[in-house]
Amino acid sequence: MDILKDLENMLETLVDKYNELKKEKSDLQSQYNELFNEYERTNNEKEDLSRQLEELKRKNEEVENYLSQMRATLISRLGEEFAQNNDSSEFSNYPDQGDSNQSSY
Repeated sequence: MDILKDLENMLETLVDKYNELKKEKSDLQSQYNELFNEYERTNNEKEDLSRQLEELKRKNEEVENYLSQMRATLISRLGEEFAQNNDSSEFSNYPDQGDSNQSSY
């Protein structure tokens, strides 16, 4: 009889351990699911941020190109104005000098 009682106790212990392991497995599965969902959210956020970064890089490049074009245009216009101012000042200086030279003779 003692053997049967021992076997019964062992069986109860095994059932208890099985139930504990089953509960632990369930808890671990829940934790895994939560972590996996968090991983997916984080990965999706990373992809969104990567797309936003690429969009910002593209816009930055467009702005840099536009500013470079504006700079070239402004430099060109300033160069033209400078050339026109030099041309007109050279022409206005020559007749005055020419008249003063002629009147002294």
